[in-house]
Amino acid sequence: MSRYVIGTLLTLFVLLFLISAGFFLPFDFAVALVLGWVFYLGRVLPQVTVDWVGVTTGVLCLALLVVGSHAFLGWLYGQVRAEGDEGEATGGRWKPRWTASMAVIVVLMFVAGISATGVVHQVGWLLTSGRPVVQFGSPSAMWRAQSTNNLKQIALGLANYESAHGTYPPGGTFDAIGRPHHGWMSRMLPFVQRQDLHDRIDFDLPWDHPLHREVFRADVSEYQNPALHEHRKDEEGYALGHYAGNAHMLGGDVPRTNAIVTDGLANKIMAGEVGDGFEPWGSPTNWRDTALGINRSPKGFGSLFPGGANFVLGDGSVRFIKETVDPAVLRSLGTPAGGESVPPDRY
Repeated sequence: MSRYVIGTLLTLFVLLFLISAGFFLPFDFAVALVLGWVFYLGRVLPQVTVDWVGVTTGVLCLALLVVGSHAFLGWLYGQVRAEGDEGEATGGRWKPRWTASMAVIVVLMFVAGISATGVVHQVGWLLTSGRPVVQFGSPSAMWRAQSTNNLKQIALGLANYESAHGTYPPGGTFDAIGRPHHGWMSRMLPFVQRQDLHDRIDFDLPWDHPLHREVFRADVSEYQNPALHEHRKDEEGYALGHYAGNAHMLGGDVPRTNAIVTDGLANKIMAGEVGDGFEPWGSPTNWRDTALGINRSPKGFGSLFPGGANFVLGDGSVRFIKETVDPAVLRSLGTPAGGESVPPDRY
């Protein structure tokens, strides 16, 4: 028997033994390394909305850059050759493939720069987050990481909404007789790359109007915790949201601004995980009060992850807050004018 076959069989045996023993790290690492990009594309591509105007503009700009560069470099090359041959032209010309090669290099350098910026940002977050870089017990670790990323996307969406409108979205809107219409998650759809769903909503009609049935039955991955994959729909088929807004920042029908936060956005909870009493993401009452504690009430914040829940703060950072946190500290983090700066080591 070939030594390569023996080596392969031994490797498979070791992997099966490790998996049977509950040690998933090598297997998860190999799968993530080889197929991680496939899972990522499968999760992200259905949510991507192509801005054809932007694509067309980019292609035209690149074409103009290539044509202009070719003309300039051809002229410059001719001047250099002429001077090098004491003013006599040699007939040599700047070749189009040289321009094409330089254009490809410029594009690759641009992409590499963006990638390097992303890597530096993520490494910086890993080093300063206080969370372990490697967690055992996958897939729970993968779910927790994805939930953290969802909260970051929500924070980014809130920040972009505030930049565009001057306020955060109201927690919910209601008509003149008090009927609920739409929630903050619906208003924020364009800022989490779901313009397609936002365009299908008539904000003059209630969210649960029959015309909206298909829209609000659609899953929005940024609003759903992968650890709660068994709780994706309610009895009527509406897609649930596994995160809720802080009632003091994203509650009621009043849009709020950063001006009401007197003790710093880094000390203010914007949204967090919920582990029970889920509401559809389209619901106009999808907010909770931090005063109810963590993992203490079906109407409060919580999660399936042991010991506490993840929250996103006003500065975009995600923090895991213990369920044993001092109620006074949690109250200060929840109210916009708590009056004190709370260091991370207190929660």
